[in-house]
Amino acid sequence: MLSYYLRICLKFCFAAPNKVFVPASLALLPLVMGSCAKLDDQSPRFSVFSNENYSAKEAWAIADTLKQELTQFNPGITSSQWWLGLTVTNPTDSVQQLLFLPNNPHINKIKVFENESNLLSIELGDFFPFEKRPFPDRDLIIPLKIPSNSTKHYLMLLDKVGETFHIEPEVMDFQSFYKRKTIDTLVIGLFLGWMAIVFIFAIFFSTELKSWSGAVYAAYVLTISLWLATHWGLTFQYLWPEQIVWVSKARPFFNLLTNVLILLLVVLFFPPKTTGKMTAKLIWAILIIQLCLILSIFLEPDVLGNPEAKINLLQFTLVVSLFSSALVLYYPFLQWRAKVPLAGYYFLGIAFLVLFGIILQLNQKILPLGLPHQLVDFGSAFGLMVETGMITAAFARKASLFKKEKEKLTIAILEKEKQVADQLIQMQEDERQRLGRDLHDSIGGMLASLYIKTETISDQYPKGPMEEFKQLIQQSIQEARSLSHNLTPHYLEENGLEKVLKLQLDLLSQKYGINFNFYFHITTPLPKSLQLILYRISNELLQNIVKHSQASEALLSISEQDGKIELIAEDNGKGFELLSNSKGIGLKNIRDRVDYLRGTLELETNSTGTTLTISIPLHV
Repeated sequence: MLSYYLRICLKFCFAAPNKVFVPASLALLPLVMGSCAKLDDQSPRFSVFSNENYSAKEAWAIADTLKQELTQFNPGITSSQWWLGLTVTNPTDSVQQLLFLPNNPHINKIKVFENESNLLSIELGDFFPFEKRPFPDRDLIIPLKIPSNSTKHYLMLLDKVGETFHIEPEVMDFQSFYKRKTIDTLVIGLFLGWMAIVFIFAIFFSTELKSWSGAVYAAYVLTISLWLATHWGLTFQYLWPEQIVWVSKARPFFNLLTNVLILLLVVLFFPPKTTGKMTAKLIWAILIIQLCLILSIFLEPDVLGNPEAKINLLQFTLVVSLFSSALVLYYPFLQWRAKVPLAGYYFLGIAFLVLFGIILQLNQKILPLGLPHQLVDFGSAFGLMVETGMITAAFARKASLFKKEKEKLTIAILEKEKQVADQLIQMQEDERQRLGRDLHDSIGGMLASLYIKTETISDQYPKGPMEEFKQLIQQSIQEARSLSHNLTPHYLEENGLEKVLKLQLDLLSQKYGINFNFYFHITTPLPKSLQLILYRISNELLQNIVKHSQASEALLSISEQDGKIELIAEDNGKGFELLSNSKGIGLKNIRDRVDYLRGTLELETNSTGTTLTISIPLHV
C-alpha cells in the first residue's frame, strides 16, 4: 500500500490548491471514517501461535495452554502458518447465529476445527473458488452456530505464507454485520463512483491536451481503482471468482503497475527540461525494474508458488516502492525549486500522502502500530479521492493554460506559414518573370528575326508554301507573346486586375470563338499579392474552359460581398467526371491557392456545363 500511497501522493502535488474542493473533501474524511467505526465493541479475544507442522490434536493441546488476550495480530511478511484459538460463549436461552470476520479477504486457506475435534469443520480461502465460501462476501466470513447457554471453542489454521499477514477479527450477529456492510458498500460505492468520474475527466484531458500525461493519468486512475477493489476482495467476488491462480497475482501486479504509472506520470507531467535530469534517469531505471518484476510474475510461475521466492519478491518490491516514494517526492521538489508551474503544490501533496503511505506500510509490514482496520481499508481510498480531486483540478488548469498557449502558438504558426508562403509565391513569380522575359526576348526575338528573313527570301520560293510558313511563324510569335504575358503580367499593377482580365477575355474570345461575359465589382483596394493570385486563379479557370469544356458561352464574375471576394467561373460546356478529373494539375493548383488564402471552393458539373465558386476572405 505504500507504493499506492506514494502514487496517491504523487498526484496530490499535480494540482493547484482548490479552495472549495479540498476543504470539503477533508471535511468528509472524518465524517465517513467515523461512520466506519465499529458499531459495538465486537473484537473477540484470541490466541495465536506459529504452526510447526502440528496436527489438529497437537494444536488443540497447545491452544489450551495459551491465554486468549489478543485483539489483533500482525507479523508482517510471514513465512509460516498460524493457529488461532477462539472461544465464544452464548449466555442466552436461544441459539446464536454469529459471523466471524478476520477482516482480511486475502488469506489463502483457513481450516476450522470445533470443540477439540480433529475433524475439519470448514475450509475456505483464496485458494478456492469464490462459490465455495460458506458465506458469500468479499471478506472471508466464517458462520458460527452457538447453542443456548453454552461455550464453543474454535481452532483455525490460517495460511498466508509468503505474504503480509494482518488480522483484526470481529464476531457479530447478522444485524450488526449488515449494518456494517451497508456502510462499507456506501463508502466503496462513493469511492468507485468518484474514480469513474475522474477517469472520464482524465480521458477528456488526454484528448483535450493531446498529451500522454492525461492518458497515463487515466490508466493510473483505472489501475489504482482495480488495486483497491482487489484489496477489498471485490474483484475476486465479481470479476474473476474462478481464477484462483490469478487471485494471488492480482495484488502484486496492480501494485507494481500503479508504481510504474505514477513514476511515468511524474516525468511526463514535469519533463526534466531545466533540472532533475539525473533524478529522472533514476525514475526511469526504477520504472524498468518494476516492469521486470511484473514480467517475472507471469513468466516465472514459481515466483509466487514458492514461499521463499514470494517473500523475497515482496521484500524487494517494498524496497523498490520506498525508493520510488523518495524519488517522486524529491523530483517535484527539484521542479518546485526551478519554479516549474504546479510543482510546489505537487510537492506538498505528495509529501503528505507519502507520509501517510509510509505509516500504513509500517503498520502492515514492519512495525505494527495498532491502526484500526477501517483506516487500513478505507483511509487510502479517501486520501486518493482528495488527491485525485486536486490532480484533476490541476489538469483542468493545465488544459486552460494549454488552450491559451495553443491559441498563441497557432497564431504564431499561421503568421510564420504565411510569411513562408509569401516568400515561396514571390520566388515563383520572380521565376515566372524571368522565364517570361527569356521567352519574350529570346524565343520571341528569334521568331521575329525568322519572320523578317522569310520576307527577304519570299520571292525565291513559291508563294503558297511560303505564305503558310510565314503564317505559322506569326502564330508562333503570337503564342510566345501570349505565354510571356501570362507568365509576367507586368502591366497588372499599372492597369489593374479588372482591365487585365478583360483584355485576356477579349483575346481568348477572338482566338477560340467563345462568348465571354465578365462582371467585376471590387470596392476595397486589393494588395498586389492578392491581385496576382486572383489573376492566376482566373487564368487557370479560363484555360480550362477554352481547352476542355467545348463551351460556346462562359462567365467570369469577381465581386465583393460581406468582407469576402466571390469568384465564379461558369460555362455551358460538356462538364467532366469529378472522380477522374478533380485531381488534375490545373484544379489542384487552384485548390492550393484557395487554401493558401483560407478560402473555400465549390464545384458543380454535369453534361450541361460547369460552375465553380470560390470564396476568399479579404483579410487573410
